[in-house]
Amino acid sequence: MMASSEDRPFVSRKRLIDLLGAEAAARVVDVFGGRRVYMPAPDTDSYTAMVQRFGDTIARKLCVEFGGTQVFFPQRLVGKRSEILALRAAKITPSEIARRTKATESYVYYVLRQDRP
Repeated sequence: MMASSEDRPFVSRKRLIDLLGAEAAARVVDVFGGRRVYMPAPDTDSYTAMVQRFGDTIARKLCVEFGGTQVFFPQRLVGKRSEILALRAAKITPSEIARRTKATESYVYYVLRQDRP
């Protein structure tokens, strides 16, 4: 039997930022981004490990919201396209943009071509 999406929720960028704030969401994505992670219920031994990693406020918000489930976290908080355009606006070369965003140079050029007026 296939698990439904409710059994394994995907946390959108917006939902994560709304729940934690941008700075805390970035910390969580740095650790869990692109992975499925079991969120413990509050006040369990596993919860204590979350507190040690992120602090009580972040751990409590995550575990109250998702406790007892496996959650898929977004790989990044900013979309790759937006990041490419921001880096180019900052005069970063396409080659360096590709390296920083882990995109191919051809994709970087594709995004830049699409953004032309």
